[in-house]
Amino acid sequence: MVCAKYEIMISAMAQSCMTPHEIAEKAGVSITSVYRVRKGYLVKMEILGKICKVLDLNCNEVIDFERLKKYRESQKHN
Repeated sequence: MVCAKYEIMISAMAQSCMTPHEIAEKAGVSITSVYRVRKGYLVKMEILGKICKVLDLNCNEVIDFERLKKYRESQKHN
């Protein structure tokens, strides 16, 4: 599971001039997945990859590694 930097995702979605429904359709994912990525929630890597491809984004620049690290550290303590 990964999470995206939501600022980058929101900007890319706006720049694409596509609705979340159109992005979901082109990426072959559910509209719920598009909303989850836009909000920075955890999603499967392949879902983020498909959405990034549609938006012409580099996944390495979009994945929020800092938040992932904090999330994983918090899971270790639970």
